[in-house]
Amino acid sequence: MKSRVFSLFLSLLMIGPSLWADDDKIYFAGIELSRYEIPFYRFSDYTQQVALRMEYAKFELGNASEWTKLKETHIAYAVDLVFTKYPEDIKAWRTDYHQLLSDRLTNLFALDSTLKHTKVQWNMYLQTQCDTEEEAKKYFHGFVIKFRPKRKRFVEEIRRPQQLQEMVSGKISSRDSTVFKILDRNNWDDMLVVTDWTGSMYKHGVQLVIWHKLNQLVYPDRVKHVVFFNDGNQKKTWQKKPGRTGGVYRSRSNEIEELVETMEFVMKKGDGGDPEENDIEALLTGIQYLEGYRDIILIADNKSDVRDLELLEKIDRPIHVIVCDVRGRINPHYAEIAYYTGGSLHTLKSDLVSKDQLRKFIRAR
Repeated sequence: MKSRVFSLFLSLLMIGPSLWADDDKIYFAGIELSRYEIPFYRFSDYTQQVALRMEYAKFELGNASEWTKLKETHIAYAVDLVFTKYPEDIKAWRTDYHQLLSDRLTNLFALDSTLKHTKVQWNMYLQTQCDTEEEAKKYFHGFVIKFRPKRKRFVEEIRRPQQLQEMVSGKISSRDSTVFKILDRNNWDDMLVVTDWTGSMYKHGVQLVIWHKLNQLVYPDRVKHVVFFNDGNQKKTWQKKPGRTGGVYRSRSNEIEELVETMEFVMKKGDGGDPEENDIEALLTGIQYLEGYRDIILIADNKSDVRDLELLEKIDRPIHVIVCDVRGRINPHYAEIAYYTGGSLHTLKSDLVSKDQLRKFIRAR
């Protein structure tokens, strides 16, 4: 992501008293920019954003009016500054990048000085997948302003696919942040995520997609695979047998659009309804049929028991369990999944990672 060559690039770029850098950040005129190298910049699906384009090595904003129309009713939460790292050989540079950065930011702040606010996340991306100047000129250059409405709309539950889309795009929000915070504070990678996708869990599972959307540009494969389960589609309770309940689906890719489409499809197939869920069947399905993952995450409903816990002995690798809606005690079923697989259990405020921590929550066998 971030190369030593780029550090040298930045050390030359930082000439002048107003601009300096450390290992991960750029500081310019009071702004802190996180810096990254990526092959090329990709625009996020389901993201409210305005792309202010600039010509290669130029600083004029070509479509400034697009943000002018929106800024009174919306607020920016992130700005991406996109360059192309070409040529790679420093001796071949012709552009004064220090002056170009200064001129681009000056023009942007002339358009909207509120973008300097400390609550705005600033990122600098250098695109590296180009070998010629003509190729570099075809890449996007400029600013991408990501925004949300100034007046937030909160919902207690997600009930329809339209609400799902609105939450992913930031038009509406949930006050719950359990999944988001747990993913943020744990260093899991190449994740196979298996999530309860029944009605009461929609507002929790969607946080995974939002988190992935915000991290995908720099860490595209932290979420490698996602499996959704709805406890048997529309089956009657008596039809649901351990290991053969069904209603387990995987997304064909980790792209945001594909994830949302899969979520909508599984919503239409069924929304649960029973007090038990087929968590183990879903875990075993993902483990058996998917490849290339490292950490396995289960996003579970603390209010629901596990209908097929008898299959737990078939799981031979650690499961990291995120339990949602913990109000009082932790459901022992999920503590047992973590304990007996050598995994961990996570709530909004706690990470239980050792056997000793987990033992007090499990039942004697």
